[in-house]
Amino acid sequence: MFRSIKNKLIFLFLIAVLTPLLVMRLIAYPSAQKVIQETTVSNLQLIGSKKVSQVKDWLSRVKMSAKRIADNPNIVEVVSSTKIDTSVISELLSCLSQESLFHRFMISDVSGAIIASIDDKLIGLDISDLECFNFAIKGKTYVSDIVPSTFFDTDEFGTRSVKLPTMYVAEPLWGENGKVAGVMVFEVNLSTLNNEIHETRYGDSYDIYMVNRHGVMITESSFVEQLRNAGLIKRRTTLELPVIEPKNKNFTKGVAACLSGINGFDAEGYENYVGEKVMGVWYWIPELKWGVITEISADEISLAMSNLKNPFTKIFTYLTITGMVLAVAGIAFAILIGQKIANPIVKLTAVTRKMSSGDLSQRVTVKTRDELRELGDAFNVMVESVQEKTSKLQETTNFLNSILISSTEHSIIACDPDGNIIAFNEGARRMYGYEPEEVIRESNISIFHPKPDVLAGKVKKILETTLAVGRYKNEMQLMRKNGEQFTGYSTFTIRQSIGGKLTGFVVITRDITEQKLLEQELHNYTAHLESIVEERTKKLRVSEEKYRRLFETSKDVVFFCDPECNFIDINQAGVDLFGYESKTEILKLNLSQNLFYNPDEGKAIRELVYRNGFIKDYEVELKHKGGVKVPCLMTSNLRRDERNNVIGYEGIIIDLTERKRVEQEKDILNNINKFLASKLDIREVFKTLSEELNKVIDFDRMSVTLLDEKREEFIVFAVSKDYDRSKLEEGIHYSKYGTLAGKVVDDGEFYMVDDTSRGSFSTDMILFKEGIKSRIAFPLIYKGETIGSVNFGSKKVNNFYGGQVFDFISKITPQLAIAIDNTRLFDKIRESEEKYRNLVEDIEDVIFRMDKEGRYLFLNNALQKVTGYFPQEYYDKPSIATDMIHKDDVNPVKEAIQKVLAGELKVSKDLEYRIYCKNGKELWVSQNIYPIKSKNGNIIGVEGIIRDITGKKKIEEQIRRSERLASIGELAASIAHEIRNPLGAISNSVSMLKRDLVLTGDDKRLFEMVVEETARLNSIITNFLTFAHPAEYHFIKSDITEIIDETLFLLEQDARFNRKIKIIKRYENSVPKIYLDRNWIRQVFWNLLVNSVDAMPGGGKIFVLVRKPKVPENNQLEIVIKDTGSGIPPEIIGKIFEPFFTTKKTKGTGLGLPIVHRIVDNHEGVIDVKSEHNKGTAFTIRLPLKNKKVKVGVV
Repeated sequence: MFRSIKNKLIFLFLIAVLTPLLVMRLIAYPSAQKVIQETTVSNLQLIGSKKVSQVKDWLSRVKMSAKRIADNPNIVEVVSSTKIDTSVISELLSCLSQESLFHRFMISDVSGAIIASIDDKLIGLDISDLECFNFAIKGKTYVSDIVPSTFFDTDEFGTRSVKLPTMYVAEPLWGENGKVAGVMVFEVNLSTLNNEIHETRYGDSYDIYMVNRHGVMITESSFVEQLRNAGLIKRRTTLELPVIEPKNKNFTKGVAACLSGINGFDAEGYENYVGEKVMGVWYWIPELKWGVITEISADEISLAMSNLKNPFTKIFTYLTITGMVLAVAGIAFAILIGQKIANPIVKLTAVTRKMSSGDLSQRVTVKTRDELRELGDAFNVMVESVQEKTSKLQETTNFLNSILISSTEHSIIACDPDGNIIAFNEGARRMYGYEPEEVIRESNISIFHPKPDVLAGKVKKILETTLAVGRYKNEMQLMRKNGEQFTGYSTFTIRQSIGGKLTGFVVITRDITEQKLLEQELHNYTAHLESIVEERTKKLRVSEEKYRRLFETSKDVVFFCDPECNFIDINQAGVDLFGYESKTEILKLNLSQNLFYNPDEGKAIRELVYRNGFIKDYEVELKHKGGVKVPCLMTSNLRRDERNNVIGYEGIIIDLTERKRVEQEKDILNNINKFLASKLDIREVFKTLSEELNKVIDFDRMSVTLLDEKREEFIVFAVSKDYDRSKLEEGIHYSKYGTLAGKVVDDGEFYMVDDTSRGSFSTDMILFKEGIKSRIAFPLIYKGETIGSVNFGSKKVNNFYGGQVFDFISKITPQLAIAIDNTRLFDKIRESEEKYRNLVEDIEDVIFRMDKEGRYLFLNNALQKVTGYFPQEYYDKPSIATDMIHKDDVNPVKEAIQKVLAGELKVSKDLEYRIYCKNGKELWVSQNIYPIKSKNGNIIGVEGIIRDITGKKKIEEQIRRSERLASIGELAASIAHEIRNPLGAISNSVSMLKRDLVLTGDDKRLFEMVVEETARLNSIITNFLTFAHPAEYHFIKSDITEIIDETLFLLEQDARFNRKIKIIKRYENSVPKIYLDRNWIRQVFWNLLVNSVDAMPGGGKIFVLVRKPKVPENNQLEIVIKDTGSGIPPEIIGKIFEPFFTTKKTKGTGLGLPIVHRIVDNHEGVIDVKSEHNKGTAFTIRLPLKNKKVKVGVV
């Protein structure tokens, strides 16, 4: 195909024409579109980040201004003075009038009452319920969200205006004592925030706004009139406009992202709150929970795209037409002249390739004067047209770049690696005063720096540093075109090509001259404050002497420490409390290390004060010089200098020794009263009582002596001593005459012996020899009569002194006398009760007494013998008595008790019911119930007797079963003669017929039914005879699990077994062998398993468990066969072991379970059944482990 020159010419010509078209259509135009879109998003991000910084700077200015005003000394005078000084208020107003950040302010005292305000109408209002007050009164700065104003504005006629949106800032006002003396609340003027947000505009569709955490706009919108006309707001957008899409009422994409805490942008476009498609950038400020959103109309971006598209469309059209003409002409020339035009075409192709690479300066020269020359001329015209359109495209691109560059207030300058300027935005023009054409590709960035810095090589060094680390930031002095110097904050970054090659630098500069001026103003203001402080310091020195006198004369300890807790000063009360000789001695110590009883506690208290700023009424344990523990109450706070630096600690310490003693005595009195009330016999708690008293009174022996009935002798009622050399014991009698106790009971007043070696009483010398050196006795008076004395002895001479001891003992003796009298009465009752109890405890029947609330008052020991429960278990948990009754018998027992309590029955006799013992055994009991009546004849409880009648019930059941079996035996003989013999003949005949006849269809099915029913009838007769006639059985030692496994194997081979049934075996380890009859026990398991299969026609599970019972002292082996079938109805579960009772209407004989019960009985075992409707049935068999008898009996 390409051997012909004309084909080559055609092919090459087509490639040369189509390649520029494809380049223009597929690469150039989409690239330009992408650049515009990326530049727009980048510019929006710069604007959004700037607004975030402006919002944070604005909030910082608000807080700093509020803090500066609240720290004004005149403010403290306002809250400290009882009368407001008008001159002070005027000074405050003049100060605040310069603060355009605030709308108004209020000053309240610690109770929340406003005592000063720019608005006189607010004075006297109570703001104690406001969050700002409650936060600031704790010493913390409070800043609210943007909310409706709490207070109404009113005009001169008293008309209230609408509550405007605002913010509240509350600052604590600190008094001279370092405590919060009041609160100052500022109402912020939000117009300054709106001015910050709307300072910069970007065309008519440009919009910046802020939202709060609820998605509601908190600044004013650019579309206020449009929104008001649409009825979406009434007055303003702040706090009235939720930023949602008008159609679906969902948050706009920017707001939804902000509320999720996500920063981002959308370059594809989304619907804003007025239904207009926009591109947007959003930033979330987490510490404020505000979102800043910047949006630009998508129509404006589309317009820029359209302006770009039109030139491209024209160029593409021209190129397409020209290319088609050239292609047709080339093909015609190739056909006509072939080789003659090959060389010019080759040249034309080469030029076209250069053109496709971007070199539009190429031209074609053809010397011939034929059509080829015209083709060359036409090609040149086309190239010029492309060059002209490309130039226009570049101009459009430059125009878009200039728009984007001028959209920021920051100076943005791009330069090459040598610092030569190649881009200069509008912000740079305003900042430096140069026009872009003056500097772009004409000047170096060094023209913006002072000459000394340039000559010193600072600019060069900055570029080198940026190149080395990738970024450079710093404040620097810069130069405007007019020679004016200013302070700027510049950021230098590097520009790299796609391959990583350095292409230049980008310099972003922010003018911080105004910020520096504000810092200087702040410095000047601080200096002014220092001069005010100095003046007030002079005044404080005058009053220092007055406070010094208060300091020294205070009865409480007042101290001052440095940051390490070393004492700086302490008053005389502290010297006296800690037992030091002089102040000089104590000032050498460290509070936390030397005066705290536990130095670790001192360290913890110090850290607590430093962390919280203060502690108030904190209980601590300090230490006397002699090492004695001193309980104290401490209040302390940090000491700060005028710059708020911590310089130490100060505080007050109150001695709690006396208070603690009084509290201890009170606690001991309460404990003693509890001990005396807790026991009827106080001798049981006498030692504990003695130990409690020893905490207040120092003694070594305590005794109580009581007068006998003749009032001539004492009986030692109780004694407590901590030594053995004493003849004094409980129950000893001695004469009252010539004794200390005798004098006390005769005089009715306490008496003390300071030294027993010189005592006048007959017992003093005896006590002295035992080691008792001093003693004291107090009378015990009950109902106006002295009944004895309480006596204390000590191994120390003159040990008992002081009115506090006497007062304390006099408080406990009345209660002690009452308790002693109760004890004596209890002794008499106990003696009488002991006689009665001995009779009751010997009875084998259970005797009980119970109150109306069901609490047991008495139970004899027969309860444990009958039920296994101890009486104390009933006392602790009375519900046991009801829980152990068989569920079918609970109601009759309760009704009988209630009728006796209600007086409906005088007595309830011979009430028989079933109970379960503690070991699970079931008993039959008979109960008689009698009422207990008070002196007034009211029934206050019941008493009764419970008798075990299980043996009686078994005998009665055996008699009934024997009578029933006798009748069954007679019937069995008749059945064997009248039925079984003919049945045998029928069975043999059927077998012969089955062998000789060949049947099909219905005849065959009917014949098989006859065979099956004959076999079933024979099985019924066999079971009946098995149950009725005695049969021998033999016990041998066997493995129960082996018998179960054999039975299960046979069951799985049986035709009745359902393959959908799953058998689960759980055998306990080391199951012992027991004596049993293997054949009859296998019959038990077979009958139970067949019943389980019949109960689950749709399939299910059979569980077989072998284990020892968990009840202690129960020497039985337990076998459980459980299924998940339909269960046995509650109304018939009691009849299943009765002969001939069956629920299988067509298959059952009613003898399977009675046979099982008979076999288990003859093994001296027990079988129980539990069933739940639609959940299954469980049979539990318990066989004795130690049954070693080889017994022959009947089944």
